[in-house]
Amino acid sequence: MMTRVLIIGGAGFIGSHLVRLCLERKCQVWVYDDFSTGRKEFLPNDSALHVVEGDILNTKCLSNTIGESNTDTLYHLAAIHHIPTCEKRPERALRVNIEGTQSVLSACAQDLVPRIIFTSTGALYDPASTGPLVETSPVEPQDVYALSKLAGEQLVQYHVSRRGGQGIVARLFNTVGRRETNPHVVPAIMAQLAAGSRLIKLGNLHTRRDYVHVEDVADALFILGSMSVEQSLDIFNIGSGQEYSVAELVDLCSRVIGEPIKITTAAERRRKVDRPSQLADLAKIQQATGWKPKRKLEQALCEIWEEALGQGPSTDRPSPLEV
Repeated sequence: MMTRVLIIGGAGFIGSHLVRLCLERKCQVWVYDDFSTGRKEFLPNDSALHVVEGDILNTKCLSNTIGESNTDTLYHLAAIHHIPTCEKRPERALRVNIEGTQSVLSACAQDLVPRIIFTSTGALYDPASTGPLVETSPVEPQDVYALSKLAGEQLVQYHVSRRGGQGIVARLFNTVGRRETNPHVVPAIMAQLAAGSRLIKLGNLHTRRDYVHVEDVADALFILGSMSVEQSLDIFNIGSGQEYSVAELVDLCSRVIGEPIKITTAAERRRKVDRPSQLADLAKIQQATGWKPKRKLEQALCEIWEEALGQGPSTDRPSPLEV
């Protein structure tokens, strides 16, 4: 069982859920975040929580935090995740996502961290692969974000091969739930609905994605941090094992709000390169840990709708920032 945890990017969407789970499991938790997209109000007031405000590129500050926390497990969640933003500002995305990852690893090398959990993405699998994607499926990144995550995986692999310790790569599929800080498709739909529109502007409608509840992701990440690991590096998919098209997603949203929704496609929202399908095979993580998703997509949509209407706690309201 983990006792001391450091979460880089712990005030963000997934990180804030993981922080709360770790505290519930009686861990001492350190959060390192620059609060550019994460929010202080996402974090609970808990004596077991220690918050450090710092830049991911500040290796010295990271090293000091690692030394102070004496962490058993470090979660590296900080990144620019929004694909259109990465495409518009590739220099910044690559600096934060690749140089930032190396900065974290360099800090870890000074005080050897026993286990590093790196959050990657299912978006780096080859679009030509059909059916459920396993961890050994070919990778062929199609955008700056996926390229940066593949580079991050390779940096983690290099680090543990040279410095020791253990590295676990968690390839996350489309995570949904409260406290989202990026304008991905689900919060974009809900924001338009909450503003009163029932004619939703979207891009590609027939692409299919695996949507997984953020609390299930937090559960999986916690288990990966706690599990017994023999090899120095391992990779696990985290998803729901179910796939929905954007059109089907809108139909579910219609059921959640109890009103019909119409869709119009907007050219500016269409991605030039967009894989037709992205479905996680979860056999490996289930066999290794027993983890499986417990929450349905409809539950996440209901929670996001309540949040969009301002009916949830203020700490659950999403950031208006793009990245």
